[in-house]
Amino acid sequence: MSLKIKPMLCQEAEQENEDASSCKAFHLPGYVWETKFDGARIVVTIKADGSFDLQGRSGADKTKLFPELKFNTKIPCVLDGEIISGTSFNDIQHRINRQSGIEMAAKTRPATFKAFDILQADYHGNTIDLRHSPLEKRREALEEIVLPTESCELSEMTDDGLALFLKIRDEGGEGVVGKNIHGHYVENKREWLKVKTWQFGVFQAVGYTEGTGWRKSSFGALALVDTDNGFVGEVGTGFKAQDIRDIQSYFSPGVCPWSKDPIKATWIKPFSVRIRYLEFTADGKLRFPSYRGII
Repeated sequence: MSLKIKPMLCQEAEQENEDASSCKAFHLPGYVWETKFDGARIVVTIKADGSFDLQGRSGADKTKLFPELKFNTKIPCVLDGEIISGTSFNDIQHRINRQSGIEMAAKTRPATFKAFDILQADYHGNTIDLRHSPLEKRREALEEIVLPTESCELSEMTDDGLALFLKIRDEGGEGVVGKNIHGHYVENKREWLKVKTWQFGVFQAVGYTEGTGWRKSSFGALALVDTDNGFVGEVGTGFKAQDIRDIQSYFSPGVCPWSKDPIKATWIKPFSVRIRYLEFTADGKLRFPSYRGII
């Protein structure tokens, strides 16, 4: 039994402010919710003899990269899930594209597979394609067939997405994923919903970079600093046409706040902007910043 697929994907459900209850996705009927894992998407084919193949999202064979994984299933099957290692995406990055030192990495950064879907199952030599079954039935099959091990766990599922989201946010997690309990598994389609634990903050815009394409006549990104005048990166997304005009009206010649320019930019007198971002990176920059207005 083997299945090469392009996994089903997520589209983002907008959360425009700190009030998570205002996110419409949490009020959709018939949706169940799971933790959004900060790892690497993997499709696992588990064979009758207990061996397995790992397929990455791109279709690449990742089997040899994770020798420490162990699966225990009642019958051969194909699972969809996420491999995590450590506490962040940076940790799994050390594993997913490694060319050498695989055995050592398996010991120092052991991986765990979080199974959240089942796509095929082999019942007494008869392979059943479960992708056309509703998620509710697939989940029942997943829980019946897969026996957890030290390196393979089933994702937890709840119908209270908001409560799960608030819990994940308090724990510093990345977010949640919502799925229609009646939905089928559709390859390469963005029909699941993800709600990230965005943070919101006010920063000072102190410069701008040159624009390209349709923004060539305006600007590309705003250079941002925090309250201590520390450079926290650039924001180049989230702008609507009116936003760009409003922002340009605030441009007034200024000077670089530092002795050495961190980026090539035109420096301006500071003004305050509201930014949505996921977190701060290890080097103090905003991760996935998006513009949300002038303060």
